[in-house]
This record gives sequence, C-alpha cells and structure tokens, in this order.
Amino acid sequence: MTSTLPSGAEPMGRGADPVGSGADPVGPRYANRVAVACLVATLAFWAYTQTLLPGVDLGDTGGFQAAVLSPDVSARQAYPLYYRLARPFVRAVSAANPARGLNLFSAICGAASVGLLVFLCAAITQSLAAGIAAGLLLAFSYTFWSQAIIAEVYTLHLTLVLACCLTLYVYALRPSWIRLAVFFAIYAVAFGNHLSMILLLAPFAIFLLQVTPDARSLFRPPTIALAAALAAAGALQYWPNFTSTWHVPDGPVTWPDRIATFWFDTTKADWRESMLLGVRGDQLAGRAGMWWFDARQQFGIAGLILAVVGAMRLWMMSRPWATLVTAAYAINTAFAFTYNVGDTHVFYLPGHLFTAVMAGAALSWFGGPEKARPAHSAARTRTPSPAAQTPSPAARTLLGPRVTAIAIVAVLLYAGWRGWDTWPAIDRHDDRRAEALVTRLTLGVNQQNSVLVTNLNWQLENALLYFTRSQRRDIAWVRLPDVMLHFPFLVRDNEAISRDIVMDSYAAHDVTGAYGPLFPLQPDPLLPVPDLGEAVALLPAGTPYVLCLLTPPREEHLDPVRFATALATLTREHAPAATNRAYQCIAGLSGEAPLVTRSADRPFRAEFRLLDEPFTVRMESWLPSDTFRRAGFGHVLRGREHVLTLERGVNLVWFDRSARPSPPLYAASLYAPGPRYRISSVSPSFARVSP
Repeated sequence: MTSTLPSGAEPMGRGADPVGSGADPVGPRYANRVAVACLVATLAFWAYTQTLLPGVDLGDTGGFQAAVLSPDVSARQAYPLYYRLARPFVRAVSAANPARGLNLFSAICGAASVGLLVFLCAAITQSLAAGIAAGLLLAFSYTFWSQAIIAEVYTLHLTLVLACCLTLYVYALRPSWIRLAVFFAIYAVAFGNHLSMILLLAPFAIFLLQVTPDARSLFRPPTIALAAALAAAGALQYWPNFTSTWHVPDGPVTWPDRIATFWFDTTKADWRESMLLGVRGDQLAGRAGMWWFDARQQFGIAGLILAVVGAMRLWMMSRPWATLVTAAYAINTAFAFTYNVGDTHVFYLPGHLFTAVMAGAALSWFGGPEKARPAHSAARTRTPSPAAQTPSPAARTLLGPRVTAIAIVAVLLYAGWRGWDTWPAIDRHDDRRAEALVTRLTLGVNQQNSVLVTNLNWQLENALLYFTRSQRRDIAWVRLPDVMLHFPFLVRDNEAISRDIVMDSYAAHDVTGAYGPLFPLQPDPLLPVPDLGEAVALLPAGTPYVLCLLTPPREEHLDPVRFATALATLTREHAPAATNRAYQCIAGLSGEAPLVTRSADRPFRAEFRLLDEPFTVRMESWLPSDTFRRAGFGHVLRGREHVLTLERGVNLVWFDRSARPSPPLYAASLYAPGPRYRISSVSPSFARVSP
C-alpha cells in the first residue's frame, strides 16, 4: 500500500515546531511544556483527591460502580473502553471498595485531560502562560470538577478528545502516513468510551484538509482503506456487547434481529429518539438561558470575555486550529442545546474544553515564556502552510514587558480564584448520602430472614445494585416488575421457609393496587420515617436553620398543607407567602421571624449572616429542566464549610449549641427516606395459591 502523503521530516509551515530541526531548540521547549503540563495536572489531581466522593452515588455513577467488577456484559453497557481501562485499575487499587476506586479513576483521567490541554494550548499558541491558563480554567470549572470526583465517562472522553487533537498537531508538523494512521486509530478507539465522538468528525476532517499538502490524497483508496480498517478495529471493542444479545432469554435469533437489538440497546434508541433535537420552539428561550447560566458557571464573565478575545487571536495565528476549535465548540454546544435530557449540563463539557482553549489563547497576545521562533532558512522554499502560524516577534510585543507580566499574572490569578470559589461547593469528600439511603433501606434484611422487593427510582436502584454486589452480598433482593406476575407464589414460597417480604413504599403501593387486600402489609417498625413537621417542632427556640425548597421531582409529592404547617412552626407564623418559584430560601432562628427570605425562578447566590457567622446559599442548577445533577442542585456553605447539598424538594439543616450542623433533612425528594413495609412470615398470609 502506498500513499502520496509526505513521509519525510520537512515542516509544514513557518510556525511549526519540527522535532529535530536545526533551526529551533525544540528539545528545551518540549521539555518545558511537558514539565508545566505535569505540574498543572498534579495540582488538579490533588484538588480532585481532596474533594473525591468516598463511595457510591445514585444514578449512572452507581451503575458504573456496580458493573466495573461484574463479569456480566450487556449491550446496554455501551462504554467498553471505559470498563476495559477502569477494571484492572479498580482491581489493583480498591477491590474492597470499587466505588471509590472508580471515582479515583475519573480523577486520574481528569488530571490527564488538564495536562494534555496545557501542552496542546501551549504548543498551538507558543505560550506556556496560555497553556497554564487554559488548563486551570478547565480544571476548576464547576461541571468538569464535578465529573472528575465521581465514576463517570466524561473525564476520559475529554482525555481522548485531547489525545486526538495532539495527534493532529503532530501530523500538522510533518504530514505522514504513520502519523495519520495514529490519529485514525486513537479516534476509532475513542468511540469505545462515548459515541458522541462522532460530533468531532467534521472539525477533524476540515483540519486534515487544511493541513495536508495534497488534500486529494485523503480521498484516495489507500487512505480510505486505512480509515475503514482502523474504524472496524475500533468497533470490535463492542463485540462482547454484541454477543451478549445471543444469551438473552427469548432474545433475537437471526443475525439481522441481533444487530437491531444490539444497536437499539447500545445507542439507547428507546429514549434517545425522543431526546435528540427534542426541544420545542416554546422552550428555546429557556434553553438559551440555561446555556448562558452554564457558561458563566464554568468560567465567569471574565473567562468568557477571554474566550472571545482568544478566538479572534486563534484566527490571526492559525486558521486550521481556529476552524477546529470554533467548529468543535459550535457543534458540541448545538448538540447539547437541542438534547432534551435531564442532565444536559454534562453534554456541554466538550464545549467547555474548547472554550478553555480559546480563553488560554487570549494570553498569546502578550507573549509568554516562549518567544517567537525565527523564520526558517531561505533554503526552505515551499509555501508556508497556515497549520500553525506564529505571530512575528513584533506582533508579540504589543505591550511593554511590565504590562505583559501584569496581564498574565492577572489571568492566572483569576483562574486560581475560580478554583478557590468552586472548591467548597463541589467538595464531596464526606458525602455518604447515597450509602446512607441504601443502608437504611436494607437494614435488618438478609437472605436468612427476608427478601427485599423494590420498585425504586432508577437512580436509587443503581446505588442499591452496587451495595448488594459489593458491600452486602447476603441480601436477597428482587425488583417488583420481575416478579409481579407470580408475586403470590413468591410470598407463599418464602413464607414456607420463614422469610418475610420487605418492600419499599413504591413496591407496596403497586402490590396493593394489583392484589388489593390479599396480603397483610404492615409498616416496618424498624424504620420510622423522619417527618419534617415533627423535626421542626422539636427544635429549641433560637436554633439557627437554613431551609430551601426547590421544585420537587415529578415523581415526588409535596403536601402543601403539611409544609405550610411546618414552616409556620419554624417561623412562629411569620412564614413568607407561598410562591410557585423554582428556588426558595428561608433562614433565621427557629421560633422567630425569618432573617432571610428569597425566591426566584432563576438560580442565584445569596449571602447573609446568622448569629454573626457568614452563610452562602448557591443555587447551581437550571430548573425545571435539570432532573438530576450528580453534584447536587445547590449548596449551603457556612464560611467555606459545606453544610448542605440541595436537592429538588425540601432541604433543611440546623445547628446545635456547639455550632455543629445537623444531618440533612429532605422531604419530597429523591433523598427523602421513605417508609418500608413488611409481609410477615410469622402471621398467616392470604397467599394460599395452589401449585
């Protein structure tokens, strides 16, 4: 197989950084970039380990944690590369606590992303300061940080995106067959972690067309065959997921049906079809508000202004890189904007990555530690390529060295301040709420005395799945939908061996609806349910408290009468008038009129003092569109101490005489502990079903 792509060592253009060129001391420059990238990545990794979630979480995170060491494979587990990389790591460092090990894996990938970004931005702009600024802005952005401390695929996704960009950078220096093959291979492998890599196809293709001396060579049979072969090799990652469809009971038999089933499950077509481009016309204004809130949440107004300036700078420096960065940002942002899911914020992450690149590029206006390289010798007569153009020395010294240094230090300090400001809100090092929920649900249950039957929200069910696989393997647990049709037989058979049936409130409700009074369900006395009104009534007068109400989840019901009664008790009949606002905050001393009341339909940050202590309430979500957020929908801080993670529904925290915060009290919330019911095997049941 031959190719017309050049394989020699001739650089592409005047601003390139050719390894081994006698005209430029690349060795020290390369070493400086690597050293600085490692330093910033280490700083990010330290921050992530200090704020790392210690165990299991709800939602997809719990699902990943449950599956990482499980031998079971299904087409629904559409992240084969993620599991292949994470599984040996978790086995090696945290087999006894897979949840924490997988959280740590995300932190490592997050730090790797930061380091690669520092190197890439410094290489593109020829400025170490630009690379440092880009890396710090991404590292300490709210959403990226929230994903770097839990088990999720997004930090690995950005690492792979940056790896592709770096291979393109190397290819642009000296286009060759081997370098193109390396890019194709990494890009193909990256699809094994997240299928949204397809969104970068057009930006990457345009870049290749711009930097390849003979663009027609990209369309010749050898190049197309190479790309197709590597794409096929990358797709083989999904072979175990595909073959799993053969072993599904009553599953597909023919090859076309197996392929259709595999594609349906892998792409999650049962719900994505209604989500892609699923934003109605009357929702566009709200989505625009969500995008603007999300962008400011990551970088602040100053960071976004830097990104705009940096985008203009990129267009002056290198048209191919400017095209790639702006096109990748636009495509990924447009996808997230029109993707009607409950966690839209994570799909903006690739856009945040390219925003950080643009913000870092703004510093190249002022130069930096790396000076503009001299022009190539006159012996090189080939027309310079725009792949990596660097401004002339005169253009890089628009301002005096003192002003330049001040500008660079100011931007780096701003990036550091963003991290300082985000830290207390994002800190989850002592967040064990999910573990507490599933521990409470399974209290006293084991395979000798009872069977747990649940019909939980999928987020809580994933945490319970992890708990029963990794922490409490002695629990006999089934899902109600799997046993509903033969539920009477399940009760009868377990009664015969003196095992109770224990159910959560949702399962009990559905059993009663399906079978009426056939089974004697009784509230489980082992689990008294904390009540908001009772808790408020027990608070001594003068107790400092913060209460927040966020629009409850659709599946949860907030009793307005009981809530109003509890609020009246808390405020001695001085409760503010009821509103339908998405966010409400009330703070003060129990038994007195509230000192702080605020409500709004858009997220806000409120600062106030209680008993001369500073408090901050941060609403960090966009309601009602956000239905689940791994880092919570908001936070209550006392000084820099995180005292309460806000979820949708009622959130209450108070402080004792020693100023210690109470455990969070949730109502009408996913985190609200519900009642448990029991069908006792001691008292006769009505399940007398003949075999």
